[in-house]
Amino acid sequence: MTLSKKKYRYIGIYLSDRLSSNKPGILEELSNRYLGLFGSIDYSNANIRIIKINNNPNDIVILKCRLESLTNILISLSLIELELMIISISGTLKQLKKKILVFLNYVSENQKDLTFSFKDS
Repeated sequence: MTLSKKKYRYIGIYLSDRLSSNKPGILEELSNRYLGLFGSIDYSNANIRIIKINNNPNDIVILKCRLESLTNILISLSLIELELMIISISGTLKQLKKKILVFLNYVSENQKDLTFSFKDS
């Protein structure tokens, strides 16, 4: 039996102004939803973590999770009732940082404030 390296994915998330000061609360909400949907064994295998980066803006959160759990994480993120937007998913932090910079440049050039609207049309 050969051992294989565990593969991880990094998820860049843009937060609304109200949520940017409560990053641990987001992980708690995500954890509760994930546990409710998929159970504690799958949650422990997912290995969900918040990555702290020094030059990261306040309204950006980077989550790290196992590749096998990525779909379940995305389902859980879509089912929590928080104002957030998934910017990008990447296999390396370096590539994710590049994508986040492109997103932030786009937002600063085209819009003063990104708005979240969850109202049905």
